[in-house]
Amino acid sequence: RNIITTTKEGVIRTSRRRPPPPIMFAALSFSLSLAFLALVSTAVAESIPQDNDNIDANGIESTCKSSGDGTCTSHLTSVFVIGDLHGDAVCAISWVNRTGLIANLFLDDAIDSSSSSSVTALLYQKLNNPSQWLWTSPQSTLVFMGDYVDKGPTSKQTVQFVKDLTTAFPDRVTAILGNHELELLRDRDARIPWVGKYSAYSHATVHPGEYLNYFANSLDASSSSSSSFTSDDDKEKEPTDSPTHLLRPLDRQDDLVLDLLLEASMEVYAHNAHSAVRFVPTLPSDRQFSMNRGIRFAITDIIPPEHRMLAMERLQEYQDRYLNAFRSGTVLGDWLESRPIAHLAEDVKTLFVHGGVSEGVGTGYLSRGKESVEELNRVWWEHSHEGKLYDFLNGKGMGVDDVLGYVVYELLTYRGNHPGYDKWESHGTFDEDAMDESEVCVTLHNMLSRMDGIDRIAVGHTPDFGIRIMCNGAFLALDSMLGRWIRGSGNEYCPGPEHFEKRKGMEVPTTSRNGRYKCDEIKSECEGQIVRLDSDGSVTILD
Repeated sequence: RNIITTTKEGVIRTSRRRPPPPIMFAALSFSLSLAFLALVSTAVAESIPQDNDNIDANGIESTCKSSGDGTCTSHLTSVFVIGDLHGDAVCAISWVNRTGLIANLFLDDAIDSSSSSSVTALLYQKLNNPSQWLWTSPQSTLVFMGDYVDKGPTSKQTVQFVKDLTTAFPDRVTAILGNHELELLRDRDARIPWVGKYSAYSHATVHPGEYLNYFANSLDASSSSSSSFTSDDDKEKEPTDSPTHLLRPLDRQDDLVLDLLLEASMEVYAHNAHSAVRFVPTLPSDRQFSMNRGIRFAITDIIPPEHRMLAMERLQEYQDRYLNAFRSGTVLGDWLESRPIAHLAEDVKTLFVHGGVSEGVGTGYLSRGKESVEELNRVWWEHSHEGKLYDFLNGKGMGVDDVLGYVVYELLTYRGNHPGYDKWESHGTFDEDAMDESEVCVTLHNMLSRMDGIDRIAVGHTPDFGIRIMCNGAFLALDSMLGRWIRGSGNEYCPGPEHFEKRKGMEVPTTSRNGRYKCDEIKSECEGQIVRLDSDGSVTILD
């Protein structure tokens, strides 16, 4: 645990070696074997560090010290903050348990930090009914920083778990929207062809294992009445084309297709073809859209011919089920649409947004503090429905509310508050030695002085191996790669512990056919850091 205390003189912090910086995927030329042409690929999604500094995290060890009646005691008001989870329900649950804020979280109290990987992998099946959960600390709240989906294979379970927390403790738990949820909601618009959807990238978005969560016997946190809220309103919001009792069960062909998709992904990465290949059953007959964007192949083009038709049929089914689960009017879709874009924790004078706040947005749209945040969220909620969102984000009409679509998108994607990131957008470069006295910090402090009731900005979105506290404590970067997949394989889709457990006794390829690409290990344990902000100004990092 590192403790950083804000004083009149600034920030006193414990020394800690800074992890290596993120780097961008470079544009690389490649030659795909046999049917593949020579072309150039540029990976465009968020990048991650290339060297793994392992930060130990006792994922299911509580930090709460009980007073004897099941509650925590403290004279401070505290805000616990959990960063980007990226499709890892096990680590989502582990980090929440680490805070000690919830009693009766599990059905079996025997779960502890010595749990085996096979038990840990099933944590989301061991959750107690949320109606049995108890909040232990009246002085504390919990904030999630967004990006619950993508990169890992249990996005649905992650969203369901965080949703259940916000439903069980609406005055205690806040879950803001991340850019990956925003892209998922935008993808629902029928005007975007599948090949042009964000979720069709062959990296950094929907892990192939995610698709199997939308069928009858998937290991889904929402499939058991004992492990999630299912209100009458929720039941009415089930997708009309796939009520739970009509979903087909998974079969061995689904296992085969998942293995084929993972193996095809490794071929993409081996040839640096990230942008040239899309996760779609087929490319459209009108190839102009694809050609203009450098898209040359569907993922099924890489699958052996004898299995190609099966893979095409199942992938189409998978992707339809996936998007339908998040439509407006569904349980999960409505919950994502109702996430705030920004949250102001007044007791700690901290503004939480997923990406960052540019000077223009901060002074122009957030200068009135709480009032501005509430207004911004109100406009977002009025436009988050799938029938309005696409036009809202594109600024159609350019009215006052339409311009706010650009503001919303920037708040979820901006990286300019990070010292050393001034050339990130143009060159993909990062200055790891940037100081708190940098121009970025000067700009930040100037902006904060014109934002009522806001002394500090906390963000996710930009990953590193640990939490970063910068600009003399005025800027907190909280994405420490809490999900095991982004920490292990970054933006690329690889099999993890649960997959190997299910395929026990079978050979699971982890290397491309030509040997140029090998999946990094996805560990069983959860790593990273979360943070607690106290009303006395102190910041405590929890390993």
